[in-house]
Amino acid sequence: MSHRRLRAVATFTAPIAAVVALALAPAPSPLAPGSARADEGQWMPEQIAGLDHQALARRGLELGPAAIWDPASGGGLMRAAVNLNGCSASFISPEGLVITNHHCAYGALQALSTVDRDLLKDGFVARTRAEELAAPGRRVSVVERIDDVTARVREVADGAADDRARALAVQKVTRELVAECDAEAPGRRCEVASFFGGSQYRRFAFLELEDVRLVYAPPSAIGEYGGEVDNWMWPRHTGDFTILRAYAGPDQKPRPRADDNVPYRPDTWLKIAAEGASPGDLVMILGYPGRTTRYLPFGELERMLDQGLPARISLSDEWISILEALGAADPAVAIKVAATKKSLANRLKNARGMLEGVRTLGLLERRRAEEERLLEWARRPENEGREAVLKALADESAASRRRAPATTALGDFAYAPTIVDGVVSLVRWARERPKPDHERANGYTERDRDKVWESIERRLRDHDEEVATQLLAAALARAAAVPADALPPVLRDMVGGTKGDRAAFAPTTRRLLRGSRMIDADALRPLFDAADADALRAHRDPLIAAANRLVDAIEANEAEGERLRGRMLVLEPEYFKMLEQVRSGPLYPDANGTLRLSVATIKGYRPRDGLEALPQTTLGGQLAKLTGAAPFDLPARVIERAAAAASTYWADPIAGDLVLCQLSDADTTGGNSGSPAVNGRGELIGLNFDRVWENIAGDVAYSPERSRNIIVDVRYLLWLLDRVEDASELLRELELDALRGRPRRDGPKAMSQGTGSVSAKVTEITEVTEATEADGAGAPPGAAIHASAAAGCSCRAEEPRLPALALLLGALALGRRRRR
Repeated sequence: MSHRRLRAVATFTAPIAAVVALALAPAPSPLAPGSARADEGQWMPEQIAGLDHQALARRGLELGPAAIWDPASGGGLMRAAVNLNGCSASFISPEGLVITNHHCAYGALQALSTVDRDLLKDGFVARTRAEELAAPGRRVSVVERIDDVTARVREVADGAADDRARALAVQKVTRELVAECDAEAPGRRCEVASFFGGSQYRRFAFLELEDVRLVYAPPSAIGEYGGEVDNWMWPRHTGDFTILRAYAGPDQKPRPRADDNVPYRPDTWLKIAAEGASPGDLVMILGYPGRTTRYLPFGELERMLDQGLPARISLSDEWISILEALGAADPAVAIKVAATKKSLANRLKNARGMLEGVRTLGLLERRRAEEERLLEWARRPENEGREAVLKALADESAASRRRAPATTALGDFAYAPTIVDGVVSLVRWARERPKPDHERANGYTERDRDKVWESIERRLRDHDEEVATQLLAAALARAAAVPADALPPVLRDMVGGTKGDRAAFAPTTRRLLRGSRMIDADALRPLFDAADADALRAHRDPLIAAANRLVDAIEANEAEGERLRGRMLVLEPEYFKMLEQVRSGPLYPDANGTLRLSVATIKGYRPRDGLEALPQTTLGGQLAKLTGAAPFDLPARVIERAAAAASTYWADPIAGDLVLCQLSDADTTGGNSGSPAVNGRGELIGLNFDRVWENIAGDVAYSPERSRNIIVDVRYLLWLLDRVEDASELLRELELDALRGRPRRDGPKAMSQGTGSVSAKVTEITEVTEATEADGAGAPPGAAIHASAAAGCSCRAEEPRLPALALLLGALALGRRRRR
């Protein structure tokens, strides 16, 4: 989300000259990948060859290193994994079909929806290619080449005169590297990423396909089954998948949508494993994990826990309540805010889970002990100068702590999900446009032009006056709690002497919005195209005037940020090398949005004492959660066909039912949403879409006992396409149409996963459902059922696995719906 663009900045007070020579020494070498604990590690493509392939072969890997990634040609299985607007996805046909999570396409589905044609509610199937719909704003990025550019970047960093000059020099050279790469071919889009604390740099060359169309999306009752009640939880029964198609020109070169565009033909695509996977099987997760922070210095981890996460929780909680209340009053508003509300709810639950997970792991205490070991090591005579690194890092954290309240207040207002964010982007674009590309702020180079406008256009499309009024008023109320002399002048003036909750500030934000013409694309687009900063400074529109002052404050913060980045180019490589001396296990690079591979096993876990979470959930378990109301509802056609699901080819012969989701111990994070999960032959068995509650803290620390990711089983998708949607053309393209009429495969006799009779189980579910509905005012729909599920349904005594249960539950749900 756009509010992430503003970063806290600070300055060091400790001298660093003594450590510069040490810090610019060669990069640390990670321990041998084969020494990784369990399946820890998000491995760069170039590291694949160094994994212990003999051990992996014993676990079921049938591919050699070059078949996964060939450094010489840039080919291999990982080429099928693509980046989709910050999510992961993969090609699954030679005709450009792309599969990803439902929530990764949610914004496009929202943009295509109206009250009369709600694709979020009803889902979508294109039965011919002519029926496919343009997916607004979606882009598919296909990696073509990865180059090591460390020497060129470090050369300019080493020669810089001071911290800010160092940051600007690195920015300039990386922009040059990107521009050279972009110019090599039409549709080429490149990026440079740093690894191991800025010790190494790689340049990634992508082919960016901008004509992306919607092919299939299930109704949200399937794609979001369980909603926020089940989010980050296990057991899970969510059909979090969507199918898109990438198009190119007749010459296979990227271009905007055109009538004569044709499906893109990828060099590599994934075959679907219609037989799925079983507990104990090896799987690999391919994709673009967003960001982990497993090497945070102690001071920064402490600041995150007592400053950053609580602020995120508080604001997200308030904004969600605003969106829910206003959306409930108007269906059109509900559609406009759907994607924003979903994103905020995810951030909120993530932050809460992070706090709980870090405390449960005792991570702060472990890092404090690690810091003490580092200090002891640094004070040895042979390590002279290293203590200064720790001192400088501690000073940086202290400065960030002092600055955070004001910086956060500025970000909350300027980058709130409102039209203000769009007008701030307009002003920034106008100011950055005259500069040479290498001097522009991130996100505002010439090649970013279309994306900048798309972000503005999205704010225009989703604008609602009352929503924006209340969100901005909430941000101002929080700014009023910051000492006035610490606030940027623009916020100080807006706050004035007012104190109180958002109701006290709503008149101010309502006047700001009502006095502006910038809620109309016809007014904004000419200003964007003109990109005249002087004209915007003189503009009398109140939103533009406010945005000018907000951008002044943002630019001042970014100048501080440049000095900080320059210092960290010195300190982080040295800190990384120091960690190598005291930390056991592998020192792999933090996730940074670049292509990675994680190796895993389908397996359950023990969420708490006395409970064992099984690694699979089934259609019977999904039906057991039905209440007839969101988020535990299903389309009638799904319930009607559920009884026969266990007899189809897509059912699992061991579970005796259709498997919906699976657990593995893969090392994943945000950005891995939509990542293909493949078996030892490289065939698709499902899509990563979430982690369990106990693993939210995995971003800062890996735990073999708690690190579990959730995979939606591809067989659930295939059953829906076959028996619910009758999407014969899609199944034919996937080369699976011949399996449609076959019975369930033979296998070992299904083991009983529950106790008691079917009628007793139905009675139990009915009682829980009625209790939930009776108490609906005090808990979200399905909360009682989920409480039962969280405590036991993932365990052997509660997860219904009897195939006949589907029929009885379906009849029960339909009967209850009719009585309403």
